[in-house]
Amino acid sequence: MKIENIQEVYYLFRKAQADYNNRGFRMPKDFEAHFSKKLSVVNQGKLTKITGFFFTKWSNIDPYTYFKCGFDLYKHRFSYVKFFNERILMLYKQRDKNEKREIRVTKRKLIDSAKFLKKYMEENEIFTLQEYIDTSDGNRKLAVTHYLKNEIDASFFVWLLKKGMKLTDEDRDYVPYITKQYRTINVLLSSDLKSFLSKIEEKI
Repeated sequence: MKIENIQEVYYLFRKAQADYNNRGFRMPKDFEAHFSKKLSVVNQGKLTKITGFFFTKWSNIDPYTYFKCGFDLYKHRFSYVKFFNERILMLYKQRDKNEKREIRVTKRKLIDSAKFLKKYMEENEIFTLQEYIDTSDGNRKLAVTHYLKNEIDASFFVWLLKKGMKLTDEDRDYVPYITKQYRTINVLLSSDLKSFLSKIEEKI
């Protein structure tokens, strides 16, 4: 398992933990050193194993949402050793079913995503939407990173795809929910929100 993949899952675990506790967090500057020296052998094994699951048999499961379910169930006691508790998977599946019954593309989520993107582009001297769409973060699209960090919404991500963003197979591995729900979200974006999205694009 690639250390970059383990780092991504570790980040999402820490983010879910921070969000549960309503506080910020910092990632280690050298994750590989942190992983090998700071984590116990047991925790290394648990983190590596669940990363493998998320990139293979659990590729349709969103790690951040899964970890949030863990914290909702076990509160402050949720940790590496509870990663594979069956109750977490059951809660995740139930919430996932409920969410997919009510897929909603809201103006608020689109606006929040657009505000983030506009600020990010200004701070990083990205001058056009096309330039952002074409920008990579390491070996994946920058937009994929922003989606995984919950900085842009799934509906906004689909809109970027409609604007011409091309994903590699590796990119798609990171966003299984988008791949699965693309058609449903696309229909919603192409109907009532079409003119609204045009206005958003003008302001980016």
